Amino acid sequence: MASHRHVLPSNTESTLDAVQFFANSANSVRVFEALTDGATTSRDLAAQTEASRSTVARILDKGESRGWISSEGSQYELTEEGKIMIAEFRAYLQTVEGIQHLGDAIRWLPEPVHSLDYRHFRTAEIITPKTPTPSKPYDHVAAKIRTTDEVRSLVEVTLPRYVTLICEQVNEQQLDAELVIEANWIETLPAESEQVPLLRARAERGSIWTYDGEIPLNLHLFDDSVAIWLGEDRDEERVVRGLLVAEAPAVLSWAEDLYEDYRTKGELLDPVTISAN
Repeated sequence: MASHRHVLPSNTESTLDAVQFFANSANSVRVFEALTDGATTSRDLAAQTEASRSTVARILDKGESRGWISSEGSQYELTEEGKIMIAEFRAYLQTVEGIQHLGDAIRWLPEPVHSLDYRHFRTAEIITPKTPTPSKPYDHVAAKIRTTDEVRSLVEVTLPRYVTLICEQVNEQQLDAELVIEANWIETLPAESEQVPLLRARAERGSIWTYDGEIPLNLHLFDDSVAIWLGEDRDEERVVRGLLVAEAPAVLSWAEDLYEDYRTKGELLDPVTISAN
């Protein structure tokens, strides 16, 4: 049987060599970063980067030989190719930082979240239910509900604690709240559930939409952040592993678009439907 071996592209060696120009030298990155501000001298670059004059000179020479740096007299500046190279390498570094920051949590991210560039998670907060405060992720969401002006939730199911708290805040005119939830869960909600009258009251305000299908994640959008529940399937059961809280504009924009997409595809909940079970 013929073996299948992955053959690397013929230009891989030169590509890796280009990457190593930055990866093997923090000073190369610093020099190129400094040059993004515009043309300057090697003396100024040495002062900005705190690298030796000889080190800066070597980096500039190598950069020029690659066509990434151009010079005129004592002035050095990045070429268009050089600007692209440092921008892309910076993005790569940030992506690695994001992956390292997530740590184990990367395994618990809901599938839709993987469409985001991991560099946007460099400043995310990972809250896990560990001793002595196993309720910490749940407490974070509750605290945000109490202090925010708006919450939009895209979830598979609702938690009684949050339903009660949101209704209290809405009744006190402290909160605007919307909910998009799986239609199947609403349809199977027992009539005797303590959530029924509270959800019915929200439905009467026209603030609940049901989605006829599977919602693959649970998130809450607040004024300044998004909270995404982390979990894993174990023994045919979904186990909560924590909460990812992000304030990065790219993550917020992504979450808002996702929420709006599901709400648009959803159907405004008829209050009578809740009490009919």
